[in-house]
Amino acid sequence: MIRTMVTATNTMGQLQKQLDMISNNIANSSTTGYKQTTASFNSLLTQQVQNQRGDTAERLTPPGVRMGNGARIAQSQLLGQQGSLQRSDRPLDFAFNTENQYFKVLVQDAEGNTEQNFTRKGDFFFSPINNDEVMLVDGQGNAILNQNDQIITLDGPVNDIQLRDNGVLAVNANGTEQLVELGIVDLQRPQLMDRVSSVYLGMPDNLDELGVEPGEIMVQLEGALRGGIGLEQGALEQSNVDLSQSFTDLIEVQRNYQFHSRAISISDQMSGLVNGMR
Repeated sequence: MIRTMVTATNTMGQLQKQLDMISNNIANSSTTGYKQTTASFNSLLTQQVQNQRGDTAERLTPPGVRMGNGARIAQSQLLGQQGSLQRSDRPLDFAFNTENQYFKVLVQDAEGNTEQNFTRKGDFFFSPINNDEVMLVDGQGNAILNQNDQIITLDGPVNDIQLRDNGVLAVNANGTEQLVELGIVDLQRPQLMDRVSSVYLGMPDNLDELGVEPGEIMVQLEGALRGGIGLEQGALEQSNVDLSQSFTDLIEVQRNYQFHSRAISISDQMSGLVNGMR
């Protein structure tokens, strides 16, 4: 009975993590640029009990009893499928129409530390620096970076913004045209990225442990590679969360959780009966 409780408890802990993952997907179903995460399970180590050493009969399965220890989440995977585009006709709204391409953004935490992250949330704004200069930022106020990882600043006030080929912004300010090459990367292996928040991804810190080089995860779209940038102005990419499938998965996981909870209750009742025997 104790083994049954341990097996069920191990699995319930992992099912709770999957529930949190699905709930987060549902909560961000209307978040611009959000990419949903899925989980896959593997069985924990199985113990082989050789209790039939005297059995010499031919059999199709290995002898003995195999006792499992539950299941665990083997991998959580970021799904990079393209979300639907919604027109906004706002000059500072940009949406990727190509999978796995991300803007570079300089994110600042509560302690003032900055780190380069990546996002597909393309609703940008101009934040005044002084009377004659503005900075391009996202909806959270974090600075958008150009191709050279520099903060994008412009001589204001800005009169007109046009998106040209290869991710280049043509900004007209007081009759003077300024060209800005947006910093854009292509994530070759997005499932290895760290999810910093619902819309920000960060480069993992354990690259040596993963056995990969930064170039295997991310490619900077520079020079001739900028010809592959797929970007539209006046639109926003919606979340790629499938709500109907997410609610179906949520019900399935909840029932699985209830099943293992019931297994613990039955094991506890059986233990009480055995301990109560005279």
